[in-house]
Amino acid sequence: MYKDYLLKTSCSCGGIMTIHMHTLIYSAKIKIKHVPVYTCGECGRYEPLSCIKGDLGKLIHELGETPPKRHISFADRNEWASVLKETFAKGLFAGGMSELEEQIRSAIQGRIDLLLDVYRLAVDLNDPKWMDETGIRLSQLTVQPAESAK
Repeated sequence: MYKDYLLKTSCSCGGIMTIHMHTLIYSAKIKIKHVPVYTCGECGRYEPLSCIKGDLGKLIHELGETPPKRHISFADRNEWASVLKETFAKGLFAGGMSELEEQIRSAIQGRIDLLLDVYRLAVDLNDPKWMDETGIRLSQLTVQPAESAK
């Protein structure tokens, strides 16, 4: 479902990249807040999580070449970003990274359970649009590219 090591990964410079929420500036006008990225403490390089790159690309494509100035929360469009934002907002974790990772995994499972309940309701109501929307949201949490699997 997701990486064994969710909160950190290796950087090409040899350093360790850790996860955090970042604000991206697009076209010098748009602030896209709550984008989960890995950042390297050694070289300063950052990259979005592989599981959100597709949705981030879709958002940028939707904004177009000359978007009006505004702020957007990526957490409103992506379940991973939403779960991470909510978990990080809870504050400090006395158990450090291992406790934070466990909280994230628990939050992901809770969100999947909730979305499965919503999907079941959409099926019962025979609402194909709601089923499609819920299916997309579920896939954001459960489908990972092969290169991120361990």
